[in-house]
Amino acid sequence: MVRVLYFFMGSALILAVISESYSLAIGALGLGATYYLFRGSRWIKNEGTLFPEIALPAWEHNDFEIIDESEDELIIRGSVQALVVNRRTRTISNLKRVLCSFDRIKCIRIHYSGANSDGYKPSYFVSLSLGVFSSICLGESTDASNASTAAAKLSTWTSKNVVAQTR
Repeated sequence: MVRVLYFFMGSALILAVISESYSLAIGALGLGATYYLFRGSRWIKNEGTLFPEIALPAWEHNDFEIIDESEDELIIRGSVQALVVNRRTRTISNLKRVLCSFDRIKCIRIHYSGANSDGYKPSYFVSLSLGVFSSICLGESTDASNASTAAAKLSTWTSKNVVAQTR
């Protein structure tokens, strides 16, 4: 399935480049189609939503939940995805594949996003920061204590610091 998507992405990119020599508007549409094919493959791999407007509003997101905790493994669910923290292999994975090792994690980040005029409540996002431009988002909550509990649990299991950040 992924190879088929990559084939269509490559075909759309080639058509966009060729059509740009005739019309910039057609070329821009082709590049947009390629982008949405790329986002589609990420959505199928559970790396993000394909259409953000279909995603649940912030006030409908469920809080964090510890699904299972054993001696070597922690399964924690957030509003974005569920993560499996394995102490024995020192890896973080989602339900489909390994996302990173403990060595790549710089810190556990709690990001506060205040209320806005659209009716969104203040939210607390919990993510694993892998560097300046890369992170793994667990989810969001409107409850500060729930978000800090999830971040503390991840910090305990990965031995990384928790960093609070506001916009």
